[in-house]
Amino acid sequence: MRIPRLPRLVLLGGALTGLLLGGTAHADTHATSATAATGTAGAPVPTGVKALTRNPLYGTGELTVSCDHEPEDSGSVTAVKKHLTAMLGCLNTSWSAQLRKAGLPFTKPAVRFITKPTRVCGAKWGKYVLGRYCHNRRQLTILIDKHMVADPAHPVALHVLAHEYAHHVQNLAGVMSAYARRPVRTKAQALMNNRRLELQADCLAAAFTGRAWASWEYGAEAKEALVDFSRRSGDDALKRERSHGSGKSRATWVRRGFGNASPGACNTWTAPASRIA
Repeated sequence: MRIPRLPRLVLLGGALTGLLLGGTAHADTHATSATAATGTAGAPVPTGVKALTRNPLYGTGELTVSCDHEPEDSGSVTAVKKHLTAMLGCLNTSWSAQLRKAGLPFTKPAVRFITKPTRVCGAKWGKYVLGRYCHNRRQLTILIDKHMVADPAHPVALHVLAHEYAHHVQNLAGVMSAYARRPVRTKAQALMNNRRLELQADCLAAAFTGRAWASWEYGAEAKEALVDFSRRSGDDALKRERSHGSGKSRATWVRRGFGNASPGACNTWTAPASRIA
């Protein structure tokens, strides 16, 4: 997930760096669909267009598991690992219950913490990247940087984690395999598909974050700040290829996730092109 540094902000009573949301499911997500999600229980994972537009995950209602807020210790990589590991446990519990309601199998993702950029998913670690998800390995990689060390419980950092985990959910639900197989004739179509994938991950992350928000004791001001962060991390603001969505689109899907706390609000695959700008 890409997080450019902007001027410092004050939020939740502390001085926080101005972090912006981006995000990516990296190259091997798109390379093959041979490793479609499997598990020890659950119905067959949907394939084809149905996996995108009528996925059973969409009918599972609100996420039902909230998360306790961890102690506000800081100042070390160990503290960050402790906090993020606790949040990963909550993500596992929450999404495993949701996938079970959908009749889909669940497996935990592998997780790797790094403290400096390295090659991940067979590619170099890009500038401002804090997280990646590798489809074939079902692995989240999180870069622990100085901003996380300063504030392990930063709500934007937690949303970064939730976004990368959302790619794992897409993988388990058959969305990524269907996306990888979807025929495209032009680069514009390919970019549109990628925006649908990434905006859905934005929304799914916000659905989880929105459900857990009260237990983290973050108020409305922090939530609006997070929406604003996503708005300022669009392709237009970052002056990059139209791969993740405009600031307006990103803010819209994050707000939808927050407001509904349900995967049903995150069906980007049937949304009109104007909402996937």
